[in-house]
Amino acid sequence: MSKYERDFLMRNLYSGVLCDVLDSMGYRSQGIGQRLMPLDENTVIFGPAFTSIATEVYSMPESPLTAQCKVVDQLGEGEIYVLVTRGNYNCAVFGELFATAVKKKNGAGVLLDGCVRDMKALKKMEFPLFYVSCDPRTSKGRMEINECQIPVNFHGVTIHPGDLIFGDIDGIAVIPQAISEEVIEKALETIKKEDEVRRGLNEGDSLEAVYKRVGAI
Repeated sequence: MSKYERDFLMRNLYSGVLCDVLDSMGYRSQGIGQRLMPLDENTVIFGPAFTSIATEVYSMPESPLTAQCKVVDQLGEGEIYVLVTRGNYNCAVFGELFATAVKKKNGAGVLLDGCVRDMKALKKMEFPLFYVSCDPRTSKGRMEINECQIPVNFHGVTIHPGDLIFGDIDGIAVIPQAISEEVIEKALETIKKEDEVRRGLNEGDSLEAVYKRVGAI
């Protein structure tokens, strides 16, 4: 994923600087913010995407949840489980038991275009999760996963399997896999410049003087 340690990047990067760098490189539609919530304000997710799509159904299948179980069982260590529901928020498609499975597989978190339940248990687990809303109703007979590891449209952003996902309290940055190393390097350089600006301002310099010295960020 990068020559840097994952923990180092999670401590130092943030979604805003990644989106700024992506903007500067011509990728101006890689941020997701509206309606998406982290489990709590300290939640951070970072890792390659493992994508899946759930579709609305209108009858109880013979073996409900089997498809989702098979998908979650394929999740690799350090991957982000990305689940798209195409805007169907009529039930919970993720909860405590699936979270436990992801955690035991050392998954890096979940990015969910859908509803969750078991929030009390998820918060106790400090599970790394971004979601749209909550719903107490089961997905059995309402939603079924029918595809995985394909490009998905997540709130207007296309996510390919293997794209890097970074999420924090401000939202989500989706980094195309082919440019991930370059984006990370430029983001770390930008953060150094921001530190210079911050030091100058704390020392009493004007914004204009600081930006003239440091240059555009």
